[in-house]
Amino acid sequence: MAPRVRSERPPLTTGPDRLRLLRAGGSAVRPGERVEILSAGLEPAPADVAEALGVPTGTPVVKRRRRYVDDEGVITLSTSWLPGELAASAPELLVPEPLPTMTFGLVEDRTGRRAVRRRDAVAVGRVPEDLAPFLDVPPGTPVLAWTNHYWDQHGTVTEYATDLLGPGRDLAAEYDMP
Repeated sequence: MAPRVRSERPPLTTGPDRLRLLRAGGSAVRPGERVEILSAGLEPAPADVAEALGVPTGTPVVKRRRRYVDDEGVITLSTSWLPGELAASAPELLVPEPLPTMTFGLVEDRTGRRAVRRRDAVAVGRVPEDLAPFLDVPPGTPVLAWTNHYWDQHGTVTEYATDLLGPGRDLAAEYDMP
């Protein structure tokens, strides 16, 4: 067992971590965590989302928002944006309920489009006023913002996701070294 550094808290579970856990045959939610689905549906793509998904601004896209919590509070507020046409094959994307195999597994099962490449960006951002209540912080609170782009085997974006990490959470990673 690898020694813990700095604290006994487990590493923060990010979107890519959840995909790895799922593909390893487990749950995308770690013991002690729970997911609350806050919203799901089709919305016109804002400019930044349209650019990320490679669609015109205003195109209907799937938006799913959820938060992960544990006994210490909010872990992450996560928003996924997917091409709107995926809702035809996977209408569950539009239902505000947990997806047993997350968006990745559902999209792969229904369409054969498997996420094979990702790009992550981490920056410090300020919590927008409309999202502050979901993180239990005042608007403008600085938090880490984690953005992911996922591409399928054809080089097409299947998901664009943004996570606002809960305040006071450490972003840490543990790796086995060969």
